[in-house]
Amino acid sequence: MRASSSTLVVALTTLLTTLSALSTLVAANHIPFGDASLVARSNAQHSSQLVARDASTLTAAQQGTPLGHEDHSDPVAPSGARLRSLSVGAHSLAAYWTRSPSNTLARQAFIMIHGRNRDGDAYWTTMHDILTSAVSAGYTAADSNAIIVAPEFYSARLNNGQYSSDELAWGDINAWQAGEAAVHPRGATETSFDALDALAEHFSNQTQYPRLEELVFVGHGGGGQLMNRYAIVAKTPSSNLAVRYIAGDPSSSVYFTSDRPTTDRSVATKEDCPLWNTWRYGFDNFTTPLTPRQHFNNVISRDVRYVVGYDDTASSGDQYCMALLQGGVARRDRNLAWWKYINYLARTNEDVRGFPGNLTKEALPDWTGTLRHTMTVIRGATHNADEVFGSSEGRTVLFEKSASDVAVGWRPSGWRKAVATSETTSASAVSATGGAAASGSSSTSTSGAQSVQRNWTALATLLSLATAIAAWI
Repeated sequence: MRASSSTLVVALTTLLTTLSALSTLVAANHIPFGDASLVARSNAQHSSQLVARDASTLTAAQQGTPLGHEDHSDPVAPSGARLRSLSVGAHSLAAYWTRSPSNTLARQAFIMIHGRNRDGDAYWTTMHDILTSAVSAGYTAADSNAIIVAPEFYSARLNNGQYSSDELAWGDINAWQAGEAAVHPRGATETSFDALDALAEHFSNQTQYPRLEELVFVGHGGGGQLMNRYAIVAKTPSSNLAVRYIAGDPSSSVYFTSDRPTTDRSVATKEDCPLWNTWRYGFDNFTTPLTPRQHFNNVISRDVRYVVGYDDTASSGDQYCMALLQGGVARRDRNLAWWKYINYLARTNEDVRGFPGNLTKEALPDWTGTLRHTMTVIRGATHNADEVFGSSEGRTVLFEKSASDVAVGWRPSGWRKAVATSETTSASAVSATGGAAASGSSSTSTSGAQSVQRNWTALATLLSLATAIAAWI
C-alpha cells in the first residue's frame, strides 16, 4: 500500500538534507586531479576546501614559520626569454618562455620549476646556460633548438603586485609544492598539478611542435618536491612524447606506506608528530579514490630521475618533524633513504647496502614491479641547482633520452651495479655511508582515499534512493 504523500514528503526532505550534508563532506575531502583515465576531474570545489590537505602549509601557519622571500617589483624577463601567460582552466599561469622558440624544429622542451623563492627568471637562466654549455661542448643529446619554460608559482601575499588579475597565485608557505589549489583569483580551483598538466597538453600539439620528441619536467628544491608528487599523479602523457620527471634535492617525498627510515627518537617520533603521514609526506588526507599501492604501481613505470648533491647536508629547508622522520636533518640522507625504500618496495635487485636508515626488504610489503627510476649523486654539489644540473653527471640526467644512459655519479667502494634478470630491476642504484639509523613497521598507510571512496559510494546510494522516492510520490 502506498504511504501518504505527506509522510513521503517528510522522508524525502530528511533524505535530501542528509544527502546535502554528505555532498558537503565529499566536496571537502575530494579534490580530483591526475590521470584523467583514473580520476574524473571537477571544478565544483571552492579553493578554501582545496588548500586544506597539505601538512606543511598547516604546520607553517601553526608554528608561525617565517614566510620567506618577498618581492613586489615588476617582473623582468631574463635575456632570451619573455614573460607570458598560459591558459589553465578558467585562469592563466605566468611563465618565462624562450623568446623566439623554434617550434617547428625543437626536439626537446624543458619545464624548469623554481625553488621556494619563486624565482622563475633565475631558473630559466640556469636551464638556458646549462643547455647552451652542453650544445657548445658538442653534447649530442642536447637539442640546440630546445624550448625552455619556467612557470611562476606566485605567492598571493609575498608577490602581490607581480601577477595580473587573471593569473594564478598560491597560499603560503609555498602550497604549490604539494599540488594545492591557487587562492587567487578568488574562487580559483586550479592546482599546481593542473598547471603542469596544461603545459604537457600544450606541448603535445603535434601541429605546433611537429618534431618534438621529449618533454622534460625539472624541479630543484621546492620544485623538486612538486616534481616528486606530480610524477605520481600526472596525466598519462601523449603517445608522441617521451616524458621524464626530474627531482633535484627535494626536502621530502611522499611515502606510500607507514614505514619511515628514521627511528632515532632524539630526531623525531611519530607520537610527537601527528601529521607525520599526512599529505605531502604520506597519503592521509590525499583526496583521490586510488590507493597508495595503485599510485605506486603507476609511478614506477614512469621515467623519474632523482639527483642529489652529495654535500647537500646542511640543516636547512624543511625541518618539520614530518620531514625529519624521512631520514634526519640532511636532504641528501632523506633522498638516499627514499631510494632504498622504493627499491625495497618494488623488490628490485639493486645494491642499496649502506644506505641511510635500516628499513629492510623483509619488513616492507611486497609490491613487486619494474622500477624505471634512477638516482644520481653529484660529488661536491651542495643545495645548488647550477652545481647539480651543471655537472657532467647532471647533464646526463637532463638530456639523455634513455634512462640506461644516465650517470649514477658517486658510489662507495664495493658498490655493485645491478644486473638485469627475468625479475624486477631498477635503472640504477646508490649507496651511502652515514645518515640516521632507522627501521619501520610493515603496515601500509591508512589512506584518506579509502574514506573518500566510502563517501562517494554512500552518496551514489542516496542519490538512487532519492530518485526512487521522488518517482514513487
